[in-house]
Amino acid sequence: MHAPNIAFLASCLVALAPACSSDEGESSTTEGLDPAPSVLVDLDPGSPGTTFTIENITADAAGLLYTSDRESGDVLQVDPENPSPRVVGRLESRTDAAGMTLKANGAGLAVTRAGDLLVASGAFNEVLRLTAAELQGEPAAARTFVTGVTGANALLLEGERLFVSGGASGNVYLAPASGGAAQVWASIEPNTRAVPPDNYMQSVVANGLARAAGGALLVADTARAAVWSIPENADGSAGEPEMLLQDPALEGIDGLAFDSRGQLWAAVNERNALVVIEQGEVREAYKNGNTGPLEFPAALVFVGGVGYVANFDRARADNFAPDGTTSMAGIGSSIVRFEP
Repeated sequence: MHAPNIAFLASCLVALAPACSSDEGESSTTEGLDPAPSVLVDLDPGSPGTTFTIENITADAAGLLYTSDRESGDVLQVDPENPSPRVVGRLESRTDAAGMTLKANGAGLAVTRAGDLLVASGAFNEVLRLTAAELQGEPAAARTFVTGVTGANALLLEGERLFVSGGASGNVYLAPASGGAAQVWASIEPNTRAVPPDNYMQSVVANGLARAAGGALLVADTARAAVWSIPENADGSAGEPEMLLQDPALEGIDGLAFDSRGQLWAAVNERNALVVIEQGEVREAYKNGNTGPLEFPAALVFVGGVGYVANFDRARADNFAPDGTTSMAGIGSSIVRFEP
């Protein structure tokens, strides 16, 4: 592991005014988050449990949002102007060699230039696809699009290239945007961290992806509470991964996204927080206790000047009740809206 290169991080990221914090259980905001984040749509209003869970969110060129339910396999489209979710596809379960049913557990999403929706499936070690035509018709089953992506997690689509993070494998894969077999592009060393209060063993070291202004690929390392930079050589190959930042404020770092002003945001699920990373520091933009509106935020996307967050709704770290038991007080799986 290399020591953090703060100078490089400063060259990649743009500053944000510092946030102010408050006591645990209360929200803290910066001037950039006024008004505070609010729930755009509650995706499981009739249940206090995790009968409906989402881990992903993306948007198409028209600003329509997409997410997928890990329980039913439904792929949903949400219009922010009329946020009643519409089922536009399915992630069908499969049967493994032992006869056990495997859910697809849809993770990262991306929309191609043609309007196709790509969905990472760590359970299948694949990226699945719903075509633009299928999204407009009766809900169809997503089909295999990319293979060879162990632990497929986040997606980053850039022109003719598709990057896929590999979760606990530590791999970052590269596949053609037209589909096919992926290859390992870079690797981050495995690591595991015990998450309080129940010591859940967190082993995901290759999570959210974003492209820095300086050209490096940024990778969220949930297990280390860190961000890595992977430089890209002139021939498109990966350089040596370098840890840019490691901070307790990033415990549970998950999705990464740049806003329209070039600020790098992260969803920090264990802390129920949104943060901005700039000049080698973490700026807390918003945090709440276990009653929402953030409830284990896993992914985020920006549409113009508005950010949208997927609440994964897991009882872990700050999403436990103060007495150490799981809490049903929060909003559950939902999409949250905020203005940076």
